Amino acid sequence: MNDTNQTSEADTNERGVAGVNSQAYVNLEAYAYWYWEVHPYLSLIVCTFGIATNIANIIILTRKKMLSSINTILTGIAISDIITMVEYIPYALHFYILTDIGDLPKRHTLGWSTYLAVHSCLSNTTHTISIWLGVCMAIVRYIFIRSRGNSGWNLDINRACILVAVIYTVSVIVFIPNYITTEVQPSFHATSNTTIYRIKNLEIHMRNTSIINAVNVWVFITVGKIVPCCLIAIFGGLLLRTLQESRQLAENLKGPSSTERMKQHERTTSMLLAIIAMFILAELPSGILAVVSVFVEDFFMSYYLLVADTLDIVSLLNNAVNFVISVA
Repeated sequence: MNDTNQTSEADTNERGVAGVNSQAYVNLEAYAYWYWEVHPYLSLIVCTFGIATNIANIIILTRKKMLSSINTILTGIAISDIITMVEYIPYALHFYILTDIGDLPKRHTLGWSTYLAVHSCLSNTTHTISIWLGVCMAIVRYIFIRSRGNSGWNLDINRACILVAVIYTVSVIVFIPNYITTEVQPSFHATSNTTIYRIKNLEIHMRNTSIINAVNVWVFITVGKIVPCCLIAIFGGLLLRTLQESRQLAENLKGPSSTERMKQHERTTSMLLAIIAMFILAELPSGILAVVSVFVEDFFMSYYLLVADTLDIVSLLNNAVNFVISVA
């Protein structure tokens, strides 16, 4: 299962979901075909901008005077986002711009289909790394605000580095089923009388899938989407409530030092809350649609793929704007 799918190829599959002949569905399909033409150019702009801003982010956040546990986690997010956007550029160029959708022999060579498989697995992994680091960031900031800066509760830089390394490692491990089930298979293309290579179709609906596919899908849904989105929303809410309590305490103290400290806390926390909101907007919709795809047969091919490119660009925008938010 992958976040990046080729929407216009979905029309070659039989659709069995109720409502595909409705006007709403026709409008959605028309939008998908229109956005198919826009997506590669928009994604290249976003990726180019995002790579540059995230590199700048890393340079700024790793300066000696900027070192902190939160900035260490933000650096981990920036590295993951750069990987996501760098590997997206060849995908967008080849599968959208440089090859025609009907030219299957050129489009689906062994090399490019292998790249597509790697792209699929890698994008799932890097998105998971980023959102779980977002969860860690929300928890660390909540504990810091809740403890009112008590050093005994703070996460030091060395432990923050270990935490980032653990998130990267565990994210790779939990997606091993995804790596196993993503296969490139040869097939004969009668029109050109040649062999083309396609990624093996992953049956998502629970009635049609194998055990290993089911594990893969539910790992993607729970570990990669729903659970981290819920956790980041919970701790974001707790963070907002704790910030309000701290603001009330600062107002009661009415000292210049406490007021200035409160303003700094508000700036940092507001930045983190904006990043949290972006993560939820970018990742939760695809998680919800994936859940529906498990229980509604043919929903994935009939509906999910029509919005896959839109989900992609929202995720890429999230990758690209973290720098802007963090320096605001």
